[in-house]
Amino acid sequence: ICRQIEKGGLSNIDQFASDALELCKGSVRELLMRIIQQLNEEFRNDKRFRKEQGLVLKEKDRGRSLLTEVGQLGIKRDYYYEKASNRYLYPLDYIIGLPAYERVSHNVSARLVSQATECSYEKSAAIVTNGEVSKQTVKNKLIAVGKLEKPAPEEKREVTELHVFADEDHVSLQNGNNRMVPLLTLSEGIREVHRGRNALVNPVHFTSPIKQTKEAWENVGGYISLAYEENKIKRIYLHGDGSSWIKQGIDQLPNCEYVMDGFHFEKHLKQATAAFNKQNYRFRIRQAVKERNREKTVGLVREMISLSGDPKQKKRIRKFLRYVMNNWDGIVRRYTEDIIGSCTEGLVSHVYSERLSRNPMGWSDAGLNRMAELRVYTRNGCVISGEAFKRTEGEKKRSILREYGKERLQNAISGCLDWSIFEKEQYNPAVNTATQILIRSYGRQQNMVG
Repeated sequence: ICRQIEKGGLSNIDQFASDALELCKGSVRELLMRIIQQLNEEFRNDKRFRKEQGLVLKEKDRGRSLLTEVGQLGIKRDYYYEKASNRYLYPLDYIIGLPAYERVSHNVSARLVSQATECSYEKSAAIVTNGEVSKQTVKNKLIAVGKLEKPAPEEKREVTELHVFADEDHVSLQNGNNRMVPLLTLSEGIREVHRGRNALVNPVHFTSPIKQTKEAWENVGGYISLAYEENKIKRIYLHGDGSSWIKQGIDQLPNCEYVMDGFHFEKHLKQATAAFNKQNYRFRIRQAVKERNREKTVGLVREMISLSGDPKQKKRIRKFLRYVMNNWDGIVRRYTEDIIGSCTEGLVSHVYSERLSRNPMGWSDAGLNRMAELRVYTRNGCVISGEAFKRTEGEKKRSILREYGKERLQNAISGCLDWSIFEKEQYNPAVNTATQILIRSYGRQQNMVG
């Protein structure tokens, strides 16, 4: 590092920091590989322990590579036959926690998956590993992530009112079909960020495949019971567009009332009244809803049907009539009660659309479901870590080898006196360079610095 300073000075601090970081990573890689080599040799020479475990040496120094956060590690370990199980294994893999068949470490895998929730698999590989892994590897890591859910807070909160916003995104599949991906967002209400802009209070997102929405509603109900004092909650308002899967929540959540999403109702109203602008049916229907007059509202819609001469327009208006009759209570609540506005479309755009459907792409079922789960998990403020990649049962059973490794590690690094692996070339810095003058100056002023 000092040689780098002498060579180029600090005229480009950014480039120097990058170069110094690579030097540090290189030294860590070499140190790790030497320690692992020492552990492997310690295990090979401990014939007594190997005999107790029924391990017979079959081949020495089989190579394997592992991509870590400090770069590619080249690891050599011995191959053994285990008499009790009648199978072959690498004890060193269990000693150092090396996952079977993995070429990418869990922490790097977590970074790849985290990045993939924001951009394409190919870009994720380029950003995290500089292209050392393929986009298929990133997808494989995405599928391999275990089930991730936001934990409930340790202390229950007391609120009198909760809001659940429900909607779905429509995503293209690789086979040309479309798939609906549900999104449920639980919130305590809204707060003003600044004039004209609001934000949800303590939002928590949930998702599920469209065929498993009952499970998603059960998850919402379970989270509420863990995170809130349920006896204090007077009302839960469910905001949605009237879809049947959304109304499932009325039965799953306590004290729940359905509220029509204003954006969707206005969209349907505009389509139904598009041919009757002069008669002002749109305004008249709104007024009838605000008066809670169902008969008047239905009468106005039927009047439009009788006046329409276009079969397609008649069909559209009849559809709107069914929509009004099936969602009447929710529509009235939207226009007559003091309930916060709905933001279902904005939530879908923020959580899903920019990654799942905004750009032309086709998803597999498995990739889509997992990406939706991970988008929800990260938008809930959670971080994907290496712990999300579960170990196999076989690795969990090898605790005796891990304990053995802890003991032998002390022998491998005891004293830390042999630094010969870093003595590539003797470094004799010039005496009167600016760097040496600065270092000596710091030495004289060390009391002041301390």
